[in-house]
Amino acid sequence: MNENCRFCMIVSKKAKASIVHEDDNVLAFMDLHPANVGHTLVIPREHHETIYDIPEKLLANLFSVVKRVSVAVKKSVDAKGISILQSNERDAGQSVRHFHVHVIPRFRGDAISKFIGAMLGLGFKKAERQKLDEIAKEIKQNL
Repeated sequence: MNENCRFCMIVSKKAKASIVHEDDNVLAFMDLHPANVGHTLVIPREHHETIYDIPEKLLANLFSVVKRVSVAVKKSVDAKGISILQSNERDAGQSVRHFHVHVIPRFRGDAISKFIGAMLGLGFKKAERQKLDEIAKEIKQNL
């Protein structure tokens, strides 16, 4: 536990949350600043800051919960889809330094769709096969 972490405070019941699932390893609760109604966070009870340091067995268990929560959220709010978002480190948008997964219900024409549409409108450039092969080789060496 990290006493300065707001998610650890929820785990230890020192802070309130609208909990939708809890077991020995994982906790799921409603996001205080939801992207859409039903936006839920899934976290490990143990404090791990990023995907780099969370044990693989715990991560596998956590994503099993993410799947179950996704199905329940979709059904509960009649969502047309679900987005799963997980960010690591501040430059990637991680605002709470406790590993967490966002389960975000999606609806046709929602604000997120407009954002993604605008982002895609920027026109991602097609990568050259040679550059992709070089990067793939580097990643393989680091696995």
